[in-house]
Parts: sequence; structure tokens; C-alpha cells
Amino acid sequence: MATHKSAKKRARQSLVRRERNREYISRVRTTVKKLHAAVAEGKSTETIDGLFRAAQAVLARAASKGILHRSNAARRIGRLSAAIKSAATGEKTAAAKPAKAKAAKAKAAPKAEAAPKKKTEAAKKKAKPAKKKS
Repeated sequence: MATHKSAKKRARQSLVRRERNREYISRVRTTVKKLHAAVAEGKSTETIDGLFRAAQAVLARAASKGILHRSNAARRIGRLSAAIKSAATGEKTAAAKPAKAKAAKAKAAPKAEAAPKKKTEAAKKKAKPAKKKS
């Protein structure tokens, strides 16, 4: 635990900031999930547009507060936009696919085992047998 007065204050501040940041992150996740659900269910374009504007605003606010990096927020907004566009046209894009599916596919693929390395002649000469103690 902190002993200096300034360290105690820092600890209090970090707790408050952590709670505030968690609220923003939770809000971001919730709005993005709602948008993805609306796209998957095939809801009307007005509904999807409204949800997209809300998600965009929440992401931009989180970036302006420093909770998300601005590049992270921009990337998420771009992916959401691509997912909406691909759902409207009926195409499948990389942005429309969930990340969990990619991870599951990567885990399912068996990895090729590496062949054991053969010792070279120089390595064989360097290796000396252990001396026996008498």
C-alpha cells in the first residue's frame, strides 16, 4: 500500500479513473454488439444507420477522452462501416467476419512438426564425453 501522501492520492485517482474507463469501454462494447445484432438480424436501414451513428459517437468520445487510441477508434468505425456495407450488398468481407471465427480456424489447423536438427560434424567434435569420477 502507498505510504506517501502523494502516492495515496494517486491510488485514489487511479481507482476513480479505472471505474470511469470501464464505464466507457462497456458502453462501447454494448453499442457495437447492438449494431452487429441488428445487422445479423437484417433490420431496417434506418435502424442500422441510427445504431451506427450512436456507435460512432461513443467510439469518438472514448478516443477523445483517451480511453481508446484514436487509431483504434477509427479502425473500429471503419470495420463497422464495412460490415454494414457488406450486409447491405450481401457480400462477405474480412471485416464482416468475427475475430473469434478466425481464431477458432487457426487453432483447428494442425501445425506441422519441425524435424529434429541433425548435428553437424563440427558440433559432434566439440561435444566431449563427460568425465567419470573415481
